Amino acid sequence: MILTSNASPDNSKPIRKIQKKVIVIGEGGVGKTTLLHRSVSNIFVDSTKMTIGTDFFMKKIEIIDDKNVNKIIMLLWDFAGQERFRFILAEYIKGAKGVILCFDLTRASTLQKLYEWIDLLKKGDAWDKPDIKFFLVGTKNDLVHSTPTAITPDQIDLFRREFNIDLYFPTSALDSSGVNELFTKVASSMVELANKE
Repeated sequence: MILTSNASPDNSKPIRKIQKKVIVIGEGGVGKTTLLHRSVSNIFVDSTKMTIGTDFFMKKIEIIDDKNVNKIIMLLWDFAGQERFRFILAEYIKGAKGVILCFDLTRASTLQKLYEWIDLLKKGDAWDKPDIKFFLVGTKNDLVHSTPTAITPDQIDLFRREFNIDLYFPTSALDSSGVNELFTKVASSMVELANKE
């Protein structure tokens, strides 16, 4: 499978347009909005305002596979991390085909807080569904080596095994490491889902 954001059309294959909703959740301050700015606009936003309720981003990616030129539009819903907004999560998860669970690699509490987010997903009947892809994302990877209390790989592996999450990406919005890999995989997963529809 070949993926590129600015691929030339392959005239030998039909064009298939795919639009999917992906929500991005996790505690406030873990860097969800900064991650999305890096992915969508390839810029590092040093300080962002606290997300109120939800914010919205759109990312276009083209994937050429064996059968189609897949033009994917990912509708990325940036969900506020503050507890007072969580009651609306069940409504916003409806129709989502991807969930990006974010935590800050320098703060162990943010990984632990994902237990609460997963509980909310379960209550919204959106957990462990074959037609929804889940991605675990560690943010601020550029700070791990300078943070003595950074989350260890063993802690992350334990969390992944507990919740059966195969897809994990350490990322840094500052140096952009892992960001393209993450959204490449999200996009290709959306193609996989479309192939099953």
